[in-house]
Amino acid sequence: MDPKSGGQDRVLRAAGVGGLASGAALVTHIVGGVSLRAALATAILIVILGVAAVLRRARPIERRRFVRAAAIGAAAGLLATVAYDASRTVLAYFDPSPYNPFEAIRVFGVLLAGPMAAPVLRYAAGVSFHLINGTGFGIAFGLLLGHRGLFAGIAWGLGLELFQLTLYPGWLDIRAYQEFVRISAAGHLVYGGVLGSSCRRWLGAAGGSG
Repeated sequence: MDPKSGGQDRVLRAAGVGGLASGAALVTHIVGGVSLRAALATAILIVILGVAAVLRRARPIERRRFVRAAAIGAAAGLLATVAYDASRTVLAYFDPSPYNPFEAIRVFGVLLAGPMAAPVLRYAAGVSFHLINGTGFGIAFGLLLGHRGLFAGIAWGLGLELFQLTLYPGWLDIRAYQEFVRISAAGHLVYGGVLGSSCRRWLGAAGGSG
């Protein structure tokens, strides 16, 4: 193995963990009862300091690879999140149950903006956090596994689905569990497929990356 390539990969892997910050903040809130606002602010601060420290020691070529892979992961993550929401909207429309696949967004908004905030502010906060999650997971995938393509993306999406299956039913008091599983699993398959194929294609067009 080329030692230079190995060093570049270590930089990408170290920085890629930072893309999971918003998810880590959410887990901290659900499991530990910590304010989501405080957990998110702390996670973002740690990521900024950590990535800055990693990149400060990195060589110029490593920084360029990081910026390219992170930008592609962010774009792919945002696209995959839109596809994820579109698929859940379609499935929920044809599902006769009262399950609302977007309830988490409302809860995010209440936790971040506060229950007394104007509805538009709560909605904006909830949607923003949802997009940050999807984009951040895309950045992490782009830096860690972006070159591996469709099947790695699907596995990544199923990992996120396992996270939701473990934490969301109790946290959101989901009663329509079968509908939740069906819609959520399908959405994460779509998310992972779009993410994996987009990262692989765009990283290849950009000259390949980590």
